[in-house]
Amino acid sequence: MNRLHPLKQNDPLKFTIVTPSLNQESYIGATIESVITQAGDFQIEYFVQDGGSADGSLETIRSYAERIGSGRQGIHCRGITMDWESKPDKGQTEAVNRGLKKAAGDIVAYLNSDDMYFPGTLEGVATVFQSHPEVDFVHGDGEFIDEQGNPKWEWLSRPYDHKVMTSYHYLWNRFTNFIVQPATFWRKEVLDKIGYLDESFHYAMDNEYWVRAGHFGLKFFHIPVKFGKYRLIPGTKSLSSPTVFWEDSLEMYRRYRRPGSLSSLFAFYYYNLILNEGLDLERGKRRGEQVFERWKELPEEEQEHLKSQAEKGWDLTNLLISGVLARLGQKEKAGFPFRQALISHPTLLLHPFAWSYLLRKAAPSSLAFRIETFVERMILFYRDFRYEYRYQEGNTLTPMEKKFRQWTKRKG
Repeated sequence: MNRLHPLKQNDPLKFTIVTPSLNQESYIGATIESVITQAGDFQIEYFVQDGGSADGSLETIRSYAERIGSGRQGIHCRGITMDWESKPDKGQTEAVNRGLKKAAGDIVAYLNSDDMYFPGTLEGVATVFQSHPEVDFVHGDGEFIDEQGNPKWEWLSRPYDHKVMTSYHYLWNRFTNFIVQPATFWRKEVLDKIGYLDESFHYAMDNEYWVRAGHFGLKFFHIPVKFGKYRLIPGTKSLSSPTVFWEDSLEMYRRYRRPGSLSSLFAFYYYNLILNEGLDLERGKRRGEQVFERWKELPEEEQEHLKSQAEKGWDLTNLLISGVLARLGQKEKAGFPFRQALISHPTLLLHPFAWSYLLRKAAPSSLAFRIETFVERMILFYRDFRYEYRYQEGNTLTPMEKKFRQWTKRKG
């Protein structure tokens, strides 16, 4: 990649941080504090993009901006500027882009108005960017916190893997995005290379951006240190429904996976909708049709191709649901979706999900339970060994990871 303004190793960096906000009076102060108290040999350009808050958010934002502007705010870096505006927007993604389009920094990032940085985050990020001029993105680990800021659990990331990021964990029914958004930073030149966040995405805009960057061959660098705190609050987008990320994710898969590879993803899309609808297949399928509204401007041939893959996915969904119903002891009810799947695609009889259903139906309950328990344990072992290895005790760090952890301990 040709860099527009390559940084010399000893040049002080300038960070541009953008915080989108709407009615976050309870948390915006802590978010701002976590930015402006960062210490190190760098500058901070800080934009707060408020969407027209009607609570006390604006008073808090204005107070911090005035303190910084007047010099009354103590700072621990080369300098801080803070600018803010409050006007309606079309959502979080547009608000972030408004700030990014004003960026004059070398390194950019966004931090939501209920999230926080750990002390020392920007200094650690600056060190990596200056030591590795070939790197486009730096991402670290994170921590989930509750409404009061108490830690709930860790989010341990790992090096970027494009194949994993564009796949799905079918065996344990989970998305594969392992990059912590409030712990991720990128060079401003990236915006010239791949553009800004896609404003048609309202839930998985960050994941789409990471995948887009990987698609264009940009380089990620992971540091196994906690950079960001991600706050879990009832009523926010992330917790509003267990299925809210699916439509954005299907669009991302459509763009970056090979054509014809979406049928299994459609299967789990419908499957999760049905689980969310109390195992009502018809209601789940009707909800699933909503995603096609997103694609109505696509060429007719592509729309038909997507519908064909969705139909194949629906048959696999029937297998999945038949297994769930059988495990719940509803064997007669489980037979209907199983038969529907085989009528449409007889070869599905060879699918492991079909074997699971037939085992549950034919074998004595105690034997079926023991076999399924064994399989589930093997799946969890594979998951922990292949993907979530950093959560296991005794994990061996690479020399780079050891070196960086020693450096952060000395700084702390």
